[in-house]
Amino acid sequence: MSVITLSAGGSSQSACYSPVGTVMPAGGPVRMPVTGAFKVTSEFGMRHNPGQINHGQYRLHAGIDLAPVAVGGPIVAASAGVVSSTPTSTGGGNMVVVDHGGGLVTKYLHLASRSVVTGDQVWAGRQLGVEGSTGNVSGEHLHFEVEVNGKPVDPRPWLTAQGLIVPAPGGSGLAPAVVEVAGAGEVGQVVGGQIGPAPLTPDDNLGTARPVVSSLPAQVGAWKGEQVTNAAYVIKAGQARSLDVWTITVAVMTAMAESSLTNVAHGDAVRADTIGLFQNGPERGPYEQRMDPSGAANIFYDYLLRVPGYHDLEPTIAAHKAQRNADPYHYESRWPDAVQMVATLTDDPQLLANLPAGGAVQGCQDGGQGEGSGPGDGTGAGIVAAAQHYLGTPYSWGGGDTTGPTTGIYSSASLDGTSTVGFDCSGLVIYAVHHATGVTLPHSAEAQGKDSRGTPVPRDWAQLQPGDVISFSQDGSGAPGSYGHVGIYLGDGKMIHAPRPGKNVEVVQLQGSTYYEPMAWSIRRYTTA
Repeated sequence: MSVITLSAGGSSQSACYSPVGTVMPAGGPVRMPVTGAFKVTSEFGMRHNPGQINHGQYRLHAGIDLAPVAVGGPIVAASAGVVSSTPTSTGGGNMVVVDHGGGLVTKYLHLASRSVVTGDQVWAGRQLGVEGSTGNVSGEHLHFEVEVNGKPVDPRPWLTAQGLIVPAPGGSGLAPAVVEVAGAGEVGQVVGGQIGPAPLTPDDNLGTARPVVSSLPAQVGAWKGEQVTNAAYVIKAGQARSLDVWTITVAVMTAMAESSLTNVAHGDAVRADTIGLFQNGPERGPYEQRMDPSGAANIFYDYLLRVPGYHDLEPTIAAHKAQRNADPYHYESRWPDAVQMVATLTDDPQLLANLPAGGAVQGCQDGGQGEGSGPGDGTGAGIVAAAQHYLGTPYSWGGGDTTGPTTGIYSSASLDGTSTVGFDCSGLVIYAVHHATGVTLPHSAEAQGKDSRGTPVPRDWAQLQPGDVISFSQDGSGAPGSYGHVGIYLGDGKMIHAPRPGKNVEVVQLQGSTYYEPMAWSIRRYTTA
């Protein structure tokens, strides 16, 4: 039987899943991504950007910088995987992205040159390229990133958890040489049309990675790849609640009809703000839960279990009452497929027992490839639509850029360092204005309300237009440095904004507000049409 293996999330590329297919999580050695003598020159975390682009801006440094002593030395894969992309950008320069399966991705930035192409199967120590200084850098080095389920994590604890010794900041170390030829079983193989590295033999000197998980069928009926994986998450979520097979099958049928078992980040002609496997709207839960296959399934189960006597209804009617859609028989044609899917994936209990934990997939938030880029139609309505696309997205301080939500510094109300993918107030404005007009604003509430590229607008309800950017002087003085919040005017006296930690992107009433009305405002219009 052809198999696919299970990925907890896609890498943070334009699409929700790796372009090279579903990649098997590989066991085997993990090593430093450089060779020979090297020095740790910068750590993961907040810092003032030393590069020429946005020089001095305080922002997240999402990786660890390693500088080989021998300038222009080889850069190698940290572990087995598949090269999922080799992009080039003004920030990262020449890059290589390796998908290791199970939601694990590593990135290698600022290379002088690359020696791999998309689709290449790599092993720990295979050369990916040569150290360089391409992109936004202040010197020659490797910028090494680790992402888990689409979220950047600190490479230092990740490497040490694999048994490696990472020098202290500013310290020096010695890494093994390039591994020219893979050992037996140490290179990826193509199984059933899906690319996945084979299990590797652990190497005590280099540390060990996660074990290989059980495999799902590559295809069940007409459903294949990520569709099968997403169905597995729906089934496992139901099993975790001790639900019966009929109820779980109703859920799989519903996801088939709503999204074709694809974790889409957009709605349809009926509602543009519904997302995920079950096309849940923001009124049913936060963005991250709706974009998590397991979380979305639990939302559906919550609503289904509230339907009186749902078990006595036809499956399509039960789903209709839970989803509250227009056509009660919209789901009926998917029932036989759902029965087959559930029967196939529950035949071997180990398939679902080894399914990795789910999670919202970063990279899907902007609706897939292309949606995150501007310019759009240049109108205020375009700015508003771009912002409304992310209603319900978590607040994340420091989060958001021209491509959509990003990992911020903290998101919890306690400011305890808990972080997630989302927007802060000015990050939401950056995305919405750039998406509609191509104008890239600074990540500053004050600057966005005063940027010379915008047309000043008087504080007059009769003159305000949808899409206008309003910056608020929270002490009411209007003095420089006092503007600490920003939002986008929707019309009818309302604003959309990312309010504060612990909250989500929301619409609030401005006109008549006892909170916002006393503040001083600075308003700019960035429309180009």
